[in-house]
Amino acid sequence: MGSYLTLFSLVWCSVVVPILGQTFPGFKPETSNPLAVAWGETPLNYSGQPVSLDFLNSNKSLPTLGLPTTAQCNGTYILLMVDPDALQGDIETQAGLHTIQGNLTCDSQHVTTVGNTTFLPLETDSEPLAPFIPPTPQPKNPVVTHRYTFLLFNQPVDYTLPDHLTYALPLDLSNVTNRLNFNIPDFAESVGNSIVAGTYFNVDSPPADSGTSSSSPTPSSTGTGEASSSPTSPSAASRFGGLSAIGVSIVLTQCILALTCQLL
Repeated sequence: MGSYLTLFSLVWCSVVVPILGQTFPGFKPETSNPLAVAWGETPLNYSGQPVSLDFLNSNKSLPTLGLPTTAQCNGTYILLMVDPDALQGDIETQAGLHTIQGNLTCDSQHVTTVGNTTFLPLETDSEPLAPFIPPTPQPKNPVVTHRYTFLLFNQPVDYTLPDHLTYALPLDLSNVTNRLNFNIPDFAESVGNSIVAGTYFNVDSPPADSGTSSSSPTPSSTGTGEASSSPTSPSAASRFGGLSAIGVSIVLTQCILALTCQLL
């Protein structure tokens, strides 16, 4: 009986624990280290949280980002924001670049609390390498879920973007095709694959009008979503990585049980 319980627990841990990661399953580079995100007084409560279009349309600026209060804050960081689900007409692209912001630092004595989230805000006086494009998914039928992803890396000394990626830096909102097909692995390699933290949020595209289609690049149009003054309902504040607090406790208990059985 003990061997069956051990086997079940180990399988459970191997399948469910990755859900607690801060990047969505299958995304590379992956990380389990959380990155705090807050739009004004509204925090992102967990990775993968649904965010309404109405909320985003009212919050067009790059949100505040930060590290956990346990972070050492002993380096300089660079931020990458991408949409792995960017679309151009009916063709799915590898990724759409939303911003690259370098020279970010934090201060371990500067603690900020937004809602239920306490963190060390990341700050910089530098202009972004790639100016920010707000998430505005284009209308699609069927609806497409965009997983907007923030990745924070250690920034190498005297860092410059590789020449073959610089095509994506300029911003012309009337034509953002240069931001499509951004090579995330190449960027990660250019900073030494030194991912520090990450997170993502989900946004559903607005439905396209019947009988019409969009051929403009991403992101190019806004739409209406469910009215909300916050990304999701207040109950989301008690959740972590899409699991309830009780669910997380069960997962951890199963993992501890598996290890205990292995030692007995």
